[in-house]
Amino acid sequence: MHDARPVTPPTRPTRRDPFAPLLDSDRAEMMRRHVREGVATHSVPTGGAPQPVTVFDDGRARVNLGSNNYLGLAGDPQVVEAAVAALRQYGTSAAGSRILNGTTRLHLTLEQELAEHYGTEDAVIVSSGVNANVAVLSTSCRPGDVLLVDAHAHASLHTAAAGSRGTVQRFTHNSTASLERRLGRLDPEAGAVVVVDGVYSMSGESAPLAAIAGLCGRFSARLVVDEAHGLGVLGEGGRGAAEAAGVLARVDAVTVAFSKSLASVGGAVMTSRAVADGIRGTAMPYVFSASGDPAAVAAALASLRVLRREPERRQRLQANGDLLRRVLTEHGVAPLPGRGAVIAVLTGDDEVTRAAWAVAHEAGVYTNAVCHPAVPRGKGVLRLAVMATHTEEQVRLAGEVVAAAVRSVRSPETTQLAGYVA
Repeated sequence: MHDARPVTPPTRPTRRDPFAPLLDSDRAEMMRRHVREGVATHSVPTGGAPQPVTVFDDGRARVNLGSNNYLGLAGDPQVVEAAVAALRQYGTSAAGSRILNGTTRLHLTLEQELAEHYGTEDAVIVSSGVNANVAVLSTSCRPGDVLLVDAHAHASLHTAAAGSRGTVQRFTHNSTASLERRLGRLDPEAGAVVVVDGVYSMSGESAPLAAIAGLCGRFSARLVVDEAHGLGVLGEGGRGAAEAAGVLARVDAVTVAFSKSLASVGGAVMTSRAVADGIRGTAMPYVFSASGDPAAVAAALASLRVLRREPERRQRLQANGDLLRRVLTEHGVAPLPGRGAVIAVLTGDDEVTRAAWAVAHEAGVYTNAVCHPAVPRGKGVLRLAVMATHTEEQVRLAGEVVAAAVRSVRSPETTQLAGYVA
């Protein structure tokens, strides 16, 4: 006999949505709210090149203290023309990875000249500064080895180290005592890599590289330094914080990003030929990622050549940084200690940081509002960056505007710098 009862479908387990961390992100909701309220400090669109005075998408021109265009080369005619010439010869894309069809003579020339600049046996270029860190750190270490990463190092360094087969340990920011303790506790047979920024991108502080290099020598550890914010800024030849500290020859690998002083996009690792060959054979950003587009490589190459033949640009950059620090201090908002192009003024809570940003923005100065998690909670800063091409008048005016903006919203406790460094 036919059974007319309905058939109940089999019960399926109710899975958690794996996209939940994206869909329920507090940070994403906060950013959406700021956009709705018209107080967003992120993704502010520009309407022109990042010049000392930049035209923004709202049609207003502002003194730009929020760009990494340290040497002022992003709109320089000689760099632009080099990019245009490469575009005409090679097209808009290399259309392949470096190990297939993605290598041009421009790539090889830039690698050669970067190695010459840093005095290393070789250099490997990839499509971004982030990928440069991934290329060298994710391919380092075997199980049982350890990567010791400064707690405030750039996020790409932490992510790259996590991709390694080694174990990642953080040491207290800029604390050689913390690093020494961790090195001293390691298995004497374990490989060790110490990873730091030469200049920390949000605070402008330099790493104590002389002491760190000494510890690496004492404990037979490799040393990797990210000089994204040191290249073109510090050192007699503009090679970065390691050169300024006199320890460049003791660094095992230097990584850089082209998006700062080299007015382009891309990244590179300067190291020994053997390590470079290992990166070319195994690193995902080299083997499996599309090569940097020829126009970007040509712009970086042209910028590197300007950096090397025009040391006066770095000297003007240093003078502008010293002037801005002095103006801020004279107007009651002394910045965090530092020597490079990045200058950070402590503002405190996120809401205070955004309020200071808005006041300066309305008054005609563009800055970067840096909040948690880019900095410790409650230790927000206005991140300022000078260019070699800023005039003294622009620096003075911008410093006075920023100081007034910070004073107008700052609470008394944020005038104390103690405790900023974790």
